[in-house]
Amino acid sequence: MLTEAQILEKFRSRLHCSQVVLGELAEDLGYDKEEAYRIACPFGGGMSQGETCGCVTGALMAIGMAYGNDHPEQDQRCQEKAKQFRDAFVERNGSAICREILGYDFRDPEQRQAARENGTVFATCPKLAKDAIEIASQLIQEA
Repeated sequence: MLTEAQILEKFRSRLHCSQVVLGELAEDLGYDKEEAYRIACPFGGGMSQGETCGCVTGALMAIGMAYGNDHPEQDQRCQEKAKQFRDAFVERNGSAICREILGYDFRDPEQRQAARENGTVFATCPKLAKDAIEIASQLIQEA
């Protein structure tokens, strides 16, 4: 599992939170990491709108990879895992909404840039990504 320092390096290499989380989890599920990065690209920064945290969306995509299906009768298990993930993430971090966690509204380009320049993203998001990876990994490993 990635450390916060390794996650920070991925952020500095210009990967978004959703990419880091999905990439790490997807690889463990047998999917291609580079493809996961492409899929998760638009979800960073709460979909660039400060909405649902990219760490959450990345983890939920991985839960879908593990438990998703094309049979409605099996959908409940995936939805239960998704709820368990979200509840655990919110318990650890107080919210699953990017702008609430960071205190910046990413819809505003100036606030988005300020969150990066003043170090808020680099100080906060690696822990969020680590939490998301840990929680989702545990849920995925459970039968």
